[in-house]
Amino acid sequence: MTSLVPEPVPERRFTVAVVGAGPRGTSFLERLLAAVEESAAGSAAAPASASAEESGHPAPLLDLVVIDPFEPGPGHVWRAGQSELFLMNTPAFFPTVAAAGTPGLNPSSAALTFDQWRMAHPDRARVLDRTDYPPRAVYGRYLAEMFREVTSALNGRAGVGSVIWRQDEVVHLAPAPGTHEAAGGARLTLGDGSTVEADAVVLCVGHVPARLTAEQRRLEEAAGQLGLHYRGPNIPCDLDWEAIPAGEDVLVRGMGLNFFDGLAQLTLGRGGTYADTGAGPGRALDYRPSGAEPVLHPASRRGVCYLPKAELDAFVPHAVSLKYLVPEVVEALQDAHGPLDFAVHLWPLIHRDVVRAYYNALVRLRPDVLGGAGPATEFLAGLVGLLEQAGRGEPVTSQQAQSLLHQYAPGMPFLDIRALARPFEGQVFATGEDYQRAVIGFLEGICAEAAAGEDSPLMVAIGTLHAARLQVKQWVAEQRITDASRRRDVSGWFESLVEGTASGPPLERVEQLLAAARAGLVRFVGPDPQFEPDAGRSRFAVSSPQVGGAEEAQDVHRGTWMVEAMMPPNRVLVSESPLVSALLAEGVAVPYTVEDEEGDPVPGRGFDVTERPHRLRDVTGAVHERIFVLGLQLASVQWGTAIAAEAGRDPDGRARTLGDAEAAARAVWALARP
Repeated sequence: MTSLVPEPVPERRFTVAVVGAGPRGTSFLERLLAAVEESAAGSAAAPASASAEESGHPAPLLDLVVIDPFEPGPGHVWRAGQSELFLMNTPAFFPTVAAAGTPGLNPSSAALTFDQWRMAHPDRARVLDRTDYPPRAVYGRYLAEMFREVTSALNGRAGVGSVIWRQDEVVHLAPAPGTHEAAGGARLTLGDGSTVEADAVVLCVGHVPARLTAEQRRLEEAAGQLGLHYRGPNIPCDLDWEAIPAGEDVLVRGMGLNFFDGLAQLTLGRGGTYADTGAGPGRALDYRPSGAEPVLHPASRRGVCYLPKAELDAFVPHAVSLKYLVPEVVEALQDAHGPLDFAVHLWPLIHRDVVRAYYNALVRLRPDVLGGAGPATEFLAGLVGLLEQAGRGEPVTSQQAQSLLHQYAPGMPFLDIRALARPFEGQVFATGEDYQRAVIGFLEGICAEAAAGEDSPLMVAIGTLHAARLQVKQWVAEQRITDASRRRDVSGWFESLVEGTASGPPLERVEQLLAAARAGLVRFVGPDPQFEPDAGRSRFAVSSPQVGGAEEAQDVHRGTWMVEAMMPPNRVLVSESPLVSALLAEGVAVPYTVEDEEGDPVPGRGFDVTERPHRLRDVTGAVHERIFVLGLQLASVQWGTAIAAEAGRDPDGRARTLGDAEAAARAVWALARP
């Protein structure tokens, strides 16, 4: 007899593997939660109809497997247990991993920006103001809580089967047959030898170790032979700063943000204190040593540290508005020329905006340097006329601008914003002491400008450069700039210019550097440093061709320790990640290839991917329809992939990481709910 009771339909599952549970993985999960919640709300509001379940084909349950050897949320870089001396490079009001208040994106039920979380949880965020630069450990607590809240909300939603965290590293990924035709998936092998079968994969790998350069390997090998200590590029919280003995001379390559992390650990972390002097910016602090500090000898190509950020209550000064680098002008240029050359088409616009902003602020704030209010106004009108003339296609030379300026302020040099990247270019110093005084004097003046905030013409000019950088980032991602120009100009010199001037540390950090230098614990080396092992003295040695005169009289710094104060390079071809290396070796992934000026192919920094939602391409150019890439490994198609999303900003612009996460989450949800 035939049974009239239908056979139960087997439960179907759709497994998504999220590889990396740091900020990018957490943003993906928050955007996925929003998609799940919207789907549930839409189903509840829809009129009664034959559902998938009623038709006998229920939608599969979504299973999420999040894989990371570090605590999910903070991941490796932001882990909550690190020293609170390591500070973020953005104020509390800036970052977010969730789309709370992001235009065009619906927030999930768990969405909070860091600033919202800070105000809601003062016990976990210390006593922080919105303009303070938080410890990375505190941001890590926010990330950990966001991960917990998001995954808890996902676990309770209809259509979601499970969310689990595997505390391990993915070392291999093998696409299943059919992955190029939106079928199949991938098999992931973990460090313990187990495997995960996934229907879709989201790669949020983040910072990974990288191979040393040939020069770095030579220095490391020399250290082993001579009994010295060499520390290559690394994440600051991974270095054992306590291993450096008191009183040792430590050569440091790099004067960016990692350098300031080391300075904090080797002064404040050794029991020293910085005391207010009341002397004003540039000399605001004195350092009182504990006696446990080493002596640092920092060096970089520019010869000085990154400049301090201006004291502001906004990421871009309120006084800044771009007049020449505007979308309609750039679109007209693109209509006329196609993909743009940065140096030919965009830099002239940026430079005019910077010049206009600087001299407009100078006339407003310091008219006396131009002979008083009346002459200053006349000068500004003449300058704007030159800039507008340039807008009609007639070039304005530096000589024209300098001649105009000299009519009102004889002897004053015209603003050269690019010179800030190399403030001692062409100068030679007889002794190291001369150079030490020059650097301290330069930084003292810069600190005074930074403390003045929007009342500093220089900081307004740098803020204008920064605002332009934010536009350029968006146009890079939209592929409006040629690959050759991006490589030659954006990566070649513009990136260094804006990072060194507009992406520096909080002002307090540079005040601390100056105090430590005045206390004799920091000795600046000079521009274009040359590091060598000195076998005869069993020391590392470094010198600058601009400091100390003839070769035999050069000011040489020596030490038994050398630290590379920089992150491992974000280039997939030099990655030491087992997963990234295997993807490339087996042709599952390939670096994005650009052309240089001669048309020769050059491998880029990141993977070759599609436009959003950034699906991975293999060595043949075929697209893995179920493998998505987020974060740092998008470095070939984006610029500034390490920076967080800015709260409340455009997901196609200053909050692009959220826009990327949104696109990937929607694509994954569509695969899971066909």
